[in-house]
Amino acid sequence: MTLIDLPVSDAMARPAAEAPPPAPSPMAAAGLPPPHAVAVCLHAGPDRLNGRLVWDAGGGWSFVAAGGRLPEDVAGRLADPATAVAVEPRVDRRAIRRRRLGPLRLGCLSVEAARGIVRLDAAIPAPVVDQLPRPAEPLPAMLDGRSLNRRRLPALVTAIGPYEAVAEVTGPAALLVPGTLMTLTVVRPWADPFRLPSRIVAVESGTETVRVLLRMADPAAIDRAAVLAACTAPGFGIQALWTHGLKPRGLMRHLRVVPAAGAADMVTARALRRDANQFYGRRPEARDPADWADRLDGSSILFLAYLGDKPIATARLVVNGGDRSLSELQAQVPVPDTFWEGGFVEVSRLVVHPDFRGNRIRYDLFREVERLSLSMGVRFMLFDAIPRLVPMYQAVGGKPLPLTKKHPDSDETVRVMYVDMRSILGRVNRFSAVWLAGFGSTLGRHLAIEGRGPTDAILGPKRRGVGAAVIRNMGRLLARASG
Repeated sequence: MTLIDLPVSDAMARPAAEAPPPAPSPMAAAGLPPPHAVAVCLHAGPDRLNGRLVWDAGGGWSFVAAGGRLPEDVAGRLADPATAVAVEPRVDRRAIRRRRLGPLRLGCLSVEAARGIVRLDAAIPAPVVDQLPRPAEPLPAMLDGRSLNRRRLPALVTAIGPYEAVAEVTGPAALLVPGTLMTLTVVRPWADPFRLPSRIVAVESGTETVRVLLRMADPAAIDRAAVLAACTAPGFGIQALWTHGLKPRGLMRHLRVVPAAGAADMVTARALRRDANQFYGRRPEARDPADWADRLDGSSILFLAYLGDKPIATARLVVNGGDRSLSELQAQVPVPDTFWEGGFVEVSRLVVHPDFRGNRIRYDLFREVERLSLSMGVRFMLFDAIPRLVPMYQAVGGKPLPLTKKHPDSDETVRVMYVDMRSILGRVNRFSAVWLAGFGSTLGRHLAIEGRGPTDAILGPKRRGVGAAVIRNMGRLLARASG
């Protein structure tokens, strides 16, 4: 007897139209055949229930109990708004406990005890997002995790702070399960990729992307997120990190000093002058960056210091070439003839953005100033300093002159100081160790690139001395050690 000869039962013969319609299931997530679901343990007060977390047709998250129904006592407990509800995905259970994170607490919207369904509230809280620092432009990123089953979803980070981040993810909402651990990888051109272990705590589905709120999963991720926020988000700087009680390691590795090139860089430098000076109440009426230009910008080398994406400091090196009309100091105080005979450059307009004050950024600017001074073969660097910064400049070799002048943007009195490069490069003393620690690698790289010619011009008769040889050799060693 063949299959076609088998007798047909009454149930089989019943027309398809008479069959009862299937009950709607929260597992039927639109656009995902078969639906993506993650096994979880639901914590409802003292009770623990096994089941799965799924994205339902209503655009939210539901817990579906393993047995298809909820015990009466659990259902009654969930009806009480005071009952704490939390989920713990089994796929990340060990990693969650290793990091001591605990289950993720969520709100309970409704309960269907007969079907074993608990609808959860995983919406993104607006107050949390509104307080997060926002990068000037969204940061390209990638999201991956064990619950994604080897998928990697492209994302854009629209807000990031030390503890949370908001990302717009390209992919179905059903893959981004609350409580699961993810690695948010953010790529910037000035650093290695930032890999941030984090946890999805809230999800919102849009028309083309899914918006997720991620919380950093461990202290190392908090440090890296803090560095990324400080390097990309306007208004979030060193002062904000200190407010959070953070001192993230490696922040200043992302500082780079470059010469200003082009009109846009000049506008940026002048805007930094404005922001730094107006923080101290100087010229509050001058809002246009052009108001902070002066005639010596054209005969100067301007620098910009960038921390990641953000310009945070600027300075300039005024090159006079022996022309007294091109000296900023000579216009207010008589510069001694010794400096004109030996040749000098002037460091001026050195400012740091208020968000990053109190850090050692000035030292990095001085490294670039010293590199250029070495290249030009000038013996002296002259500059002015407000009284509270005099000790800092003395630490880098500055010596005060018996001269004072007015601050260019206020009535404050400032000290005139100088650095004698011949004295620093040609003599070994107690100060040499301090100078080499801060600037020795700069000297070593300069010697490797340009040779001894410029430093011989600075040292003059001392170029063949024992002290000069020791300083040069130590500089070469420090340059090799620092890469």
